Amino acid sequence: MADRSPLPVPGSLIALPGTLLPPTIFDPVPLPDGWHWQPLDWLAGPGNGDLPAVAQDIADQWLQGERQCRVLVGHSAGGVIALQVAAQLGAGLDGLILIDTGASAANHGDPELPQRLLAQWGESFIKTFLLRCIGEEALARYGDELRRYALSTGPERAYHAMTSLRRLDLTGRLRDIRCPTLVVHGKRDPARSLQHARGLTSGIAGARLEILDAGHTPMLEHPETLAACLDDFLVTLD
Repeated sequence: MADRSPLPVPGSLIALPGTLLPPTIFDPVPLPDGWHWQPLDWLAGPGNGDLPAVAQDIADQWLQGERQCRVLVGHSAGGVIALQVAAQLGAGLDGLILIDTGASAANHGDPELPQRLLAQWGESFIKTFLLRCIGEEALARYGDELRRYALSTGPERAYHAMTSLRRLDLTGRLRDIRCPTLVVHGKRDPARSLQHARGLTSGIAGARLEILDAGHTPMLEHPETLAACLDDFLVTLD
């Protein structure tokens, strides 16, 4: 594989949302001139939701695509996918942004979530799940859209995504990530702890950590604050 271009051209941020969250969760976050979101609805794509399979499919397509500025953004389970893609691409990636995620599910805030999803699937479960993910204020603003998306996916793919996440431990693969990396963590996140974020920054060479006064999904909770972090990071790629 060719070495990374020293002067990437601004372009798309390929964005992977968390499980049961729609790709539109990135829309509220404004980007600097020359950049735009290109979210991937990985949960609705081919396959059964298994995270390693999704990551391999994305990496394969990425390697076949035209050369451009390659920046990958992953939130929550989407971050676990992004970690796998970044480890495989190595220097073939220009930048990586990880939002409220971790290299393993050790000390994850809700270990029984997959089983509860199957047993309790429906509007009540989705409301509780979203409240934990995005908080009351964001749920009041975006809840209808998020509930429609989550219910439309059905429980099977989400269950496979959640169970495959809990089987993964990517700690040993962090050393293979060789691109500028920004780790963003909401200090009020009930699912992922600051320990997860610090594990990423200690395992990925040169990674920087930004801690926000937010919960699990700062794109919806504090989009302007997150935008400032992204601006500072993206300018270093110019």
